[in-house]
Amino acid sequence: MLNLPSFNRLLPISNISAHLSKGLIASALLSLSLVSVSSHAAISNSVSPISRAEAANPANFKHLNINGAAVTYSSAPCSIKKGLIACGLEKLKLINSSINEIDADYDLAQAFYYPSKAQPKTAVVVITRSGLMDDSVSAERYRISFELKGKPSDLSWHWVQYGVQYQCLRGNKAGKWTKNLCP
Repeated sequence: MLNLPSFNRLLPISNISAHLSKGLIASALLSLSLVSVSSHAAISNSVSPISRAEAANPANFKHLNINGAAVTYSSAPCSIKKGLIACGLEKLKLINSSINEIDADYDLAQAFYYPSKAQPKTAVVVITRSGLMDDSVSAERYRISFELKGKPSDLSWHWVQYGVQYQCLRGNKAGKWTKNLCP
């Protein structure tokens, strides 16, 4: 866990902002350490980041339904101190637990924050993996949206929605991202 005790001395801001800022810094630092590429992916594919606008729209992703114990475990909140990307990876592990992909290698993790008057505490994590052993799909992107809830002293991220996109390997959609299955 990242400990930032001197951070409060740097910026004289409210407790809620300090906790949010610590979580954002922890997420940023963790994302730098998690953007590792498997040797296969580094050789065969280059993963490009998703744009902020595309990540913002859940309609760009196929909605994933999860059932059973995965729902119970994935609905557990993540402490803001854990960091948003670490929380997203934890939720993704739970989502994919039913398809034996728990130890999957992910190439890129991105966090997007969408503060607005309507939804002041909304964030999205997009996690991408490539180099799949599939003849029709070259990569997958998972979109996990969160809402920040709780008291200023105990803020946590709560998941809102999961979605997936596929990058097709062949056909007229080769190289393109789609929420539909690839040919």
